[in-house]
Amino acid sequence: MKTIRQRVDSMRLRDKLIIGYFLASIVPIIVISFTIYQLSAESVEDASQEFVSLYISQATTNLDSFIERHNQSTQSVLLELDVMKILNNKNVLPMSEIIDNKLIIQRFFGRTVTRYPEIETIMLVDVNGDMYHYTKEADKVNPEILQQQLWYEDILASEHSMFITAVHDRSYYGIRKEEAAFTIGRVLWNSNGSYAGIILFDMNPSNLIQLSKDFLSIGNRYDIELVITNHKDQFIYHSDAATGKRAWKELIGATYDATAYDENEMMVLSKETTGGRFLLSMEIPIPKLLSRINNIKEVTNWVIVACISFIVIISVVISYKITKPIQNLRKSMKQVELGQYSSIIGLPSANDEISSLIKSYNNMILKIKELIEDVYIAGMKRKEAQLVALQSQINPHMLYNTLESIRMKAVVKDQGEIAEMIKILSKIFKYSLKKQGEQNLIRHEVEYAANYIFLQNIRYDNRFTLEVSLSEQVLNTSIIPLVFQPIVENSIKHGFRDYNTHLHIKIEEILLETNDVLIRITDNGATLSKEHADEINYLLQQTNASELRPDRIEQETDSGIGLMNIAERLRLQYGEQYYLKIRSEGNLGTVVEMLIPLL
Repeated sequence: MKTIRQRVDSMRLRDKLIIGYFLASIVPIIVISFTIYQLSAESVEDASQEFVSLYISQATTNLDSFIERHNQSTQSVLLELDVMKILNNKNVLPMSEIIDNKLIIQRFFGRTVTRYPEIETIMLVDVNGDMYHYTKEADKVNPEILQQQLWYEDILASEHSMFITAVHDRSYYGIRKEEAAFTIGRVLWNSNGSYAGIILFDMNPSNLIQLSKDFLSIGNRYDIELVITNHKDQFIYHSDAATGKRAWKELIGATYDATAYDENEMMVLSKETTGGRFLLSMEIPIPKLLSRINNIKEVTNWVIVACISFIVIISVVISYKITKPIQNLRKSMKQVELGQYSSIIGLPSANDEISSLIKSYNNMILKIKELIEDVYIAGMKRKEAQLVALQSQINPHMLYNTLESIRMKAVVKDQGEIAEMIKILSKIFKYSLKKQGEQNLIRHEVEYAANYIFLQNIRYDNRFTLEVSLSEQVLNTSIIPLVFQPIVENSIKHGFRDYNTHLHIKIEEILLETNDVLIRITDNGATLSKEHADEINYLLQQTNASELRPDRIEQETDSGIGLMNIAERLRLQYGEQYYLKIRSEGNLGTVVEMLIPLL
């Protein structure tokens, strides 16, 4: 056996192709004549399994989406503070307040049904056991009978907050008692962990999974059934009941057992949902699948004979045309291995894959030659750039230490004011040298802005005052660096009129219920027009954090970091809901507002 393999491996490609074509025409006619039926049966069965697997995967995805959708729908009541307050009330209320409470809950029901039209009935049970409900049709729910249902008792004992029941009857309705439904709901808990009530949604089980036309067509042809059960093997959905082939009543209280079928008679594929709480099963009768294979058998035999005759005739011609350009390609690649990149192969007349391969090979050879030259030139330029960078590199910490040395000299010479200026300048420079990742607080931003004001007062003869009205909570809140100083700098640059006036800058806070803080930086300097303020705000709203580039920053302001840069960084760090705005206060000055999370 090993000798035969060695001989085959040592054969030329052309001979391998000829022998391969010949064997491909002889072996199938011997093998297929005995195994055609089994192969066809397996093929159909595999194809059916693939279809069913794809469909059951899609159905599982749809069910997961349905569960997630109504996980959100049942949680929506927790956001309704007025409704939760009503559910938690244990006191006896006057009639007027009872009416108001019913109106509040009815409005909540209306919003929920509008958003989730598949819901037929909504029920809310409060801590006292009293129930509010809404039905799309003229019907009523008896709360006493509802709370006697076995599935209702299981809900209260369930370890899951959100639940989906098996198919059950509607005996607790006034009119639609004979119909079937399944219930989605959630046990409601207050933030302190106390019980607040239950919310329930009754739905038609036929609406749980929307069957596609392909499934209905193939399902009718092969009697395929889709079944959804819970962890107790109780029915939640059955495609036959959804299409009217059987009644939902037959499934109420029944359990599903996939192992009850003979594996030669029924093929059952199953898949769990993401949470593992539900099982989707697809049943396919095997005799139905094999009913059409006998027709395939006879046709296949005739096709095989024709194919063998065709293969034998063209095997030699095709093998020659295939191997000739491959041999030329092999010779050229041998030359490339030796480092000779000048070998270009002539294109064959045929416009097939091999021709495209040779064309790509020729282009690759040319590209390699170009890349070798480009890499060489790029390497020389990179070395030159590195040399220039090393020559021009200055250590910022050396500058900071130098400032400290100069300050100490001024202290020794009793130059207190100069020493204080250098000290403040050193603090500002030290702040700018913060490493990325260090925590930056609003307290640091205020200190940086105050130091900047101190230096400007020395220059402008104490014409600026900074008033900070921020609580300790806000001062200890994290913020992106270099935010306050550019705004204060803009106030001085554009708001300061002359030496006969004083510019007052105030930083204050407004705490919001959304756990955010609105920081306002106000000055009493020269004011900009409302039209100019609107134009700036429009530009601030159009900023895109993904386009934050050094060349763009340099064009915005002489200080290096402008309002547009701050707005972009706020959105990048905190999200689109956080912003920077500017507005004019008439003759009173200019206000810059900044919304950030209170962290």
